[in-house]
Amino acid sequence: MTDMIPWLGVIVLVLTGWAIVKKYQVNMVLFIGGLLLNVLALFGGLDALMTKGSTGFIGFDLFELLKSISTSQVAGVGFIILISGGFATYMQAIGASDRFVTVCAKPLSFIKNPYLILAAVFIFGHCLSLVITSAAGLAMLMVVTVYPLIIRVGCSPLAAAAVVASVLAIGYAPASGTANLAAQLVHLEPIEYLVRYQLPMAVPTIIAMAIAHVVVQYYFDKKEGTGEVADLTELESKRKTLEKTPAFYAIFPIMPIVFLLIFNKMVYKSVTLSVPTAMFICWFIAFLFDLLMRRNVKESFDLSFAMFKGMGNILTSTVGLIFVAAFFAKGLQNVGIVDLLIDSAQGIGLNSTGMGVVLSAIIGLVTVLTGSGVAAFTSLAHIVPDVAQAMGVDGISMMVMMHTAAEMLRAMSPVAGVIIIVAGFAKVNPLTMVKRTAIPCLVGYVVMLTFVGLFF
Repeated sequence: MTDMIPWLGVIVLVLTGWAIVKKYQVNMVLFIGGLLLNVLALFGGLDALMTKGSTGFIGFDLFELLKSISTSQVAGVGFIILISGGFATYMQAIGASDRFVTVCAKPLSFIKNPYLILAAVFIFGHCLSLVITSAAGLAMLMVVTVYPLIIRVGCSPLAAAAVVASVLAIGYAPASGTANLAAQLVHLEPIEYLVRYQLPMAVPTIIAMAIAHVVVQYYFDKKEGTGEVADLTELESKRKTLEKTPAFYAIFPIMPIVFLLIFNKMVYKSVTLSVPTAMFICWFIAFLFDLLMRRNVKESFDLSFAMFKGMGNILTSTVGLIFVAAFFAKGLQNVGIVDLLIDSAQGIGLNSTGMGVVLSAIIGLVTVLTGSGVAAFTSLAHIVPDVAQAMGVDGISMMVMMHTAAEMLRAMSPVAGVIIIVAGFAKVNPLTMVKRTAIPCLVGYVVMLTFVGLFF
């Protein structure tokens, strides 16, 4: 019977994946899955769920384990994600993130070749993901600010829409919640994860995707036409509204990254800042400037509350998911699935790179099927430290592969929010949009796997 427990756990794992694909409430799916896995582990002979802090009754210990995991996450990566989400919400509330996009978009007006500007827009939009972590939000900002510009140069509406829909290919630390989680699980500071691993990988990957976009969009423009041009009058009006915010507000969204790049153990060792501290400092600086510009104390105070409101929203959308995902991952470990995975990989000769490719492919498939890779990534990312330890590696290459797959392959999903939104704007079926985004995403995915496998 004991030998059957890991395989019963595999059935629970498959059912959990099926429920996620069917869009059952993800947090509850992972919680129930984790509960079943841990119960199976107890039936399989696991002596105790808690090494310390047991309630004295095994039934209560199931929930004590969830409490212990949640407490640990809140005190660590969960708090970083809370502050990052709050800061992003405040930047949106005062118009700083919108102004950041409008200011950065200005140089694009000097490019006159339609397909060259497509490549430039993709790279430009991708760079914006350093501070704007919502794929749908970033795409709509680019529709307002960049779309009219590239249409006037002569780009086809469908090609422009496809590029805009796929710009957020990598979620960067410290702004991205999943990137912060990835860094924490492989024992890196978020800024170290960004500088040493994400940025070197991103350069060849994003260049390859930009070139692929040019080739693919040219091909489909010739084969299927260019699509219908949307009314640009309303977009121009929205852009002018965004530009009413003072231009220097564009500095605020990138201030935390600047602070963290300077005050860290790699650069300025005598003074170091954590991500939450940098976010709090930059939030207060932005508040002071906003107070001076608005000259309306009550309005500025009301807007400042967006920081805390955003923290609340990110708690329900992301941090709570991390709690149950870690609980689920603990169940995978307790029931023996992690050991089964390691033994199977070693049995067929997979090294850590091969394991990373397999796990990233699983996450990528779930991302395409569901339109979001967050649930798949957060649930499987927690097993990386155990897998890496068993294989005698640091697990960084596996983590980079898995995390990037969860972001990059989203634009291949016809049910992804960003694809649905941009396809609606372009007045086409989401599948038509996916035809134009799939090849660049797959090219980026392969280049990313190759680069990480060779150099990390």
